[in-house]
Amino acid sequence: MNESTLEVVTEEIANTVNYGFDFMDALKAMLIAYGGNIIIGLLILVIGIYIAKKGRNISKRLMKRSNVDPSAVGFISQILYFIIIIMVVIAALGRVGVPTNSFVAAIGALGLAVGLSLQNNLSNFASGILILIFKPFKVGDFIEAAGVSGTVDEILIMNTVLYALDNRKIIVPNSKLTSENVSNFSAAENRKMPLTLDISYESDYKKAIEIIKAIFKEEIDIFDDPEPVVVLREFADNSMRIFALPWVKNQNFWAVHGRVMQRIKDEFDANNIEIPYPQTVIHVKGENQVIHKR
Repeated sequence: MNESTLEVVTEEIANTVNYGFDFMDALKAMLIAYGGNIIIGLLILVIGIYIAKKGRNISKRLMKRSNVDPSAVGFISQILYFIIIIMVVIAALGRVGVPTNSFVAAIGALGLAVGLSLQNNLSNFASGILILIFKPFKVGDFIEAAGVSGTVDEILIMNTVLYALDNRKIIVPNSKLTSENVSNFSAAENRKMPLTLDISYESDYKKAIEIIKAIFKEEIDIFDDPEPVVVLREFADNSMRIFALPWVKNQNFWAVHGRVMQRIKDEFDANNIEIPYPQTVIHVKGENQVIHKR
């Protein structure tokens, strides 16, 4: 390394060190001048976030006590939370010394840019509003939509929270719930309970129909009016198919379904009415037809 190169390297190192000292001096001066405001700004931010969370929880409790539609509680409380957070951030930045007027304008411009880039989220937000207005379902309803099913727990800004029968938490984007078919099993007070029952061709289908009607008559949670439908519906490949359609209260559906199916099986067994297994018919050349049951 020649002498001129060494001088250049030495000069660059000296300049870098001087820049470092200048930066530290500037940082020190800024901390002396604004350190108090920065600390206060951070405190405003931390306390504000805490207040926003508390405010969200308190608003939920107050709305529930005021008999506000449960479907709107989660949505409104979440909007309130974000409004408080935005106000807290603006207050903290104003305390630090950032011009809040220009900051609000910047937030507006940023919001427009983010909105254009996050159209799906805006769609979810708009869909959440539509759900609250038109009420295709409400909190507590059991629905099937977007390939999943469960009880509605919360309707939020961007999504709806369901709990499946096995208590899995399912989060569905709101746009899915307004753009696809939704089956609401809780919408009506009463509900039909369709049953399809197969019996063998060797069994007495008239006797089977009588048994089913008697079970419906004895079941206190099945309505007498409208009268349950019980008919021989079709002749399948390996069985006769009986179709039954009693009415029950929606809230009793699964309990009644379980009891009725158990009683039908017990009564069929007691009266020698066979529920057939699937059968495969095999044709063997030169021999009689052979039927294998499995």
